[in-house]
Amino acid sequence: MSARADNLISGRQILRTVHDLYAGYREPMATLGKRATVIRIEAAAHDPVDWQARANASRISAEQKVANFTRIGLDVNHLVLPAHVTPAQFAAAIERANADPTVTAIIVQQPVRSRLRQFVQDITAQKDIDALTGGSDQQVCATAEGIWRVVQPFSRDAPTIAVVGARGFVGQGVVSRLAEHGHAPLLLDLGDDLRAVRDADIVISVTGSPGLLGPEHLRPHHRLVVDSGFVPLPEGGVAGDVSSTAAGIPQNITPVPGGIGPVEMAVLVERAIRKELKPDLAPWQYSGRPYQPRSSPTASARAAALAFPAPTQVPRQGRPQTSDRPPHLRGGLGRDGDRGHQR
Repeated sequence: MSARADNLISGRQILRTVHDLYAGYREPMATLGKRATVIRIEAAAHDPVDWQARANASRISAEQKVANFTRIGLDVNHLVLPAHVTPAQFAAAIERANADPTVTAIIVQQPVRSRLRQFVQDITAQKDIDALTGGSDQQVCATAEGIWRVVQPFSRDAPTIAVVGARGFVGQGVVSRLAEHGHAPLLLDLGDDLRAVRDADIVISVTGSPGLLGPEHLRPHHRLVVDSGFVPLPEGGVAGDVSSTAAGIPQNITPVPGGIGPVEMAVLVERAIRKELKPDLAPWQYSGRPYQPRSSPTASARAAALAFPAPTQVPRQGRPQTSDRPPHLRGGLGRDGDRGHQR
């Protein structure tokens, strides 16, 4: 079943609404003369295709951060480092941003080479707006927070929630947010039998594995499917975790592109304004969309009409492991971060 327009949750519309909500802060922010530093590392021509795809996703994410921070009155230093950047050069770039009193936020885009990874932890806690370090003032990354904001209006009657990619960076943040609000989600990762998501009411996928979830996984009773995958394809376009053949099955789904990526930006915008202008700024809220609980006659009838046979065997999903794959991608699922996750 192909995607359909009536079940899509527009992250772009959420972001537009948030910018409208915060429009009055632009001039005061611009007066402060503050800026954000976004550091991105280019891929090398000889890098694996997987790495180059994630580096391309990182570029797109960085450009969106530049656009959205600029819109609220922040200057942005988008620092693009070559693939051969040395540890000393990378560490120095972070230290300069740490020491600069005009810099309010530092974001290092994923993927980051293994030789450089340790220096990300040197970002000053107060400037770590995306929770990249263990000491960040933020509890979870902006992607995980954005996912929770989208899930929240669908989760008020104690639904069953499945998180695919629960051990990854974003997945851990999502699980943390769910647990904080009293949910005990089903935790899944690559190698697990993902047909288990069929028993859930809400499915959250944060793997960056194109087409991982198909018609054998998704069901018409799913009130919400959050697809946080974003992988640029060599032939053009992007792919999410949900295959195009399954996108029309659930009652509501975040599209790729235009779903969780813009929602992540909306969270970063809120955090920047709260940090510099209004510490007591109330979090923006998403009001949700209509859905039929699984026990309702309408949902049951639709499920019967759109039932899909289960496959006789599900192969283990996986990716080749490389020494440069970040820890949150080794042996499991990753952060989009920027980086296999949706824009």
